Amino acid sequence: MDAFQRFAYFTTARDASFVALAAAMLMLAFSFEPALAFTIGATIAIVFALGLLLRVACLSDEHIVRTEAWRILTPQERPVGEDGRRLARDDLQQTLLRFAKAAAGIAIVLYASSLILSLSKGVAAGSRACEAAAQLNRLEVPR
Repeated sequence: MDAFQRFAYFTTARDASFVALAAAMLMLAFSFEPALAFTIGATIAIVFALGLLLRVACLSDEHIVRTEAWRILTPQERPVGEDGRRLARDDLQQTLLRFAKAAAGIAIVLYASSLILSLSKGVAAGSRACEAAAQLNRLEVPR
């Protein structure tokens, strides 16, 4: 792994960890309603994935020199020439897409967990309603 690829990975991982920390804090704040907490976490993960995809869409050989991974390198460590910038763009693009794929996978798991919790809550409420209706049917009504 060359220096640019390493810095691209670690800067993206740092960004992802900040987003994960914010999502975890919001999910913890809404832990009184687990289905809502999972939905909030999933929404944050999908917005992060879309942000990464937007960064990939706007990335070009000319714009690679404006990225943090490029600026953090000393001039001697930076890839040289047009081919170097193209390879650096490809490395950053691959890293961003890998993190976007992981964020989308996490969003799928969180949305599915939210759906399962919501459905199980609905089934439990429905069974309680059925039990209450059965008890009402068993009561004798005075005439």
